[in-house]
Amino acid sequence: MKHEIQKLIKKAVKELGYKIDEVEVDYPKVENFGDYTTNVAMVLAKGAKKNPMEIAEEIIAVIASEAKQSHSVKTNLAKNEIATVAMLLRNDNKLFEKVEVVKPGYVNFYLSKKYLQDKVQEINKLENKFGDGEKKKEKIMVEYSQPNTHKEFHIGHLRNVFIGNSLVNILKKVKNNVISANYIGDTGTHIAKCLWGMVKFYSDENLDSIKNKAEFLGKAYSQASKAIEENSELEKEFKDLQKQFEAGDKKLIEIWEKTKQWSLDEFQEIYKELGVDFDVYFWESEEEKAGKRMLQDLMKKEFIKESQEAIIADLEKYNLGILVLVRKDGSALYGLKDIPLAIKKFKEYKIDKSIVVVDIRQGLYFKQIFKILELIGFKKKMQHIGYEFVSLKGSETMSSRKGNIIPAKFLMEKIMEKVREKFPQTKIEKEIGLGALKFFMLKYSAQTNIEFDMDEAVRLDGATGPYVQYAHARICSILERAKEFSKVQPLEISRLNLGKLTHEKELNLIRELNKFPELIEEISKNYEVHKLPYYVIKLADKFHSFYNDCKVIDEENLELTSARLNLINAVRIVLGEALRLMGVKAPGKM
Repeated sequence: MKHEIQKLIKKAVKELGYKIDEVEVDYPKVENFGDYTTNVAMVLAKGAKKNPMEIAEEIIAVIASEAKQSHSVKTNLAKNEIATVAMLLRNDNKLFEKVEVVKPGYVNFYLSKKYLQDKVQEINKLENKFGDGEKKKEKIMVEYSQPNTHKEFHIGHLRNVFIGNSLVNILKKVKNNVISANYIGDTGTHIAKCLWGMVKFYSDENLDSIKNKAEFLGKAYSQASKAIEENSELEKEFKDLQKQFEAGDKKLIEIWEKTKQWSLDEFQEIYKELGVDFDVYFWESEEEKAGKRMLQDLMKKEFIKESQEAIIADLEKYNLGILVLVRKDGSALYGLKDIPLAIKKFKEYKIDKSIVVVDIRQGLYFKQIFKILELIGFKKKMQHIGYEFVSLKGSETMSSRKGNIIPAKFLMEKIMEKVREKFPQTKIEKEIGLGALKFFMLKYSAQTNIEFDMDEAVRLDGATGPYVQYAHARICSILERAKEFSKVQPLEISRLNLGKLTHEKELNLIRELNKFPELIEEISKNYEVHKLPYYVIKLADKFHSFYNDCKVIDEENLELTSARLNLINAVRIVLGEALRLMGVKAPGKM
């Protein structure tokens, strides 16, 4: 509908001789001021040197005139501070109840009851395809998760997975061609440090007998880091092992391959539990080789140079500082690996855009990488989506080096325990618990630090996943109960009189349903996935408000009963689809 209104306004503005690049149409901050609003008159007023109220009245006069000519509807325009145009029609159906101008120059659009009532039928007909976009030509790769082997998968990784997976689902919903990718950190200093820790402190350990393998690797890494920090003499010992490993020492490679598989098994177990999978896997060890192969060509570029025995990209003239690609000891850093990876994505997978979900601390780094690629002649659509830190409420900042991370599996198990404690009769603690975890992390803007509060996350009231799941389950229960009444056939909508839906709570509920496709389209462009949880919270709120005021099953009024059952079924469809996009289960019972 936003696009429809934009077209109406653009056409009117053009006919009036004004010029404007974009017409913004938004939802009013106060719902009483209509379903849509635009400030186009105020934008035009400055250049036209006219009163915005006058311009706004001119715009809706043109819209009203066209409606009158197209549909032979008599429309009177009141020439005063608040001008109202009623009965704007399209395709012989009333689209707007009214369009009005309000100070200081807003134009507000009110959807008609007929339009809203028809929306219920549309949702019931389309079901989970409601909100789908038109097929797009653009092929997008979304790279997310990117855990490092030999480190535990922690709470921060979970936020990355939830953002990335939701984004993939939403982009697919609007019919983009999407490839989901994971880039596994299976080489680098942290792995050499973990291997050194194992050799130094656990040489007598029977690796095959270790039960919690991921925890063991995390322990070996943090113990090694601490030991090297506290005793500088051990630095040389570690560096010697690192050189042996990078030179292909057979014994170290054997340990690396075995322990790498431990990590990969752990990752797959977590992904399976979360309902996440990937189309493509990339490996840091492979991209390091590719980077070293292209290093000679990179060195021909003026901005790639040797500095203090290291190899750097000098981006100072672009206000992007210096990026070290190769240390003076010859070890390759992330930049030398991300350059060939970016090229591989576009050349091998024929994508049009690459999106990378990585924590916000890497913002400058990705600007540097994108600039390097541009300077070597590889200018493509690439975007970094950053997100802030996550911690448990009351805990200190996490660090693998310090050994104080919060493992993902530990958190997942704990939240399911919390659900069992809070809802002892439930048989779906996993759906509720993991849903609560995902919802809690997704509802925050990516630029916001999160303190994960387990008690808050599993509440049945407030802005939580269980609250929205309960609304869905409650609707399912009502629909099941309706089947007991033989005279009520809730989902036969072909002969349904949806004109019975006139109560303000009914119409408010439909207005919220109407926003769903526009929201999905918006998120597919700005990638602000946190807007989806807040949408479903508001939709659940409006459903509960409707249900408290409007009796759904009324044997004395079967037409109204059938209309309201179709209304709540539309709510069930949209709630379920929105939760699916977030990776959250929509239970039929709680």
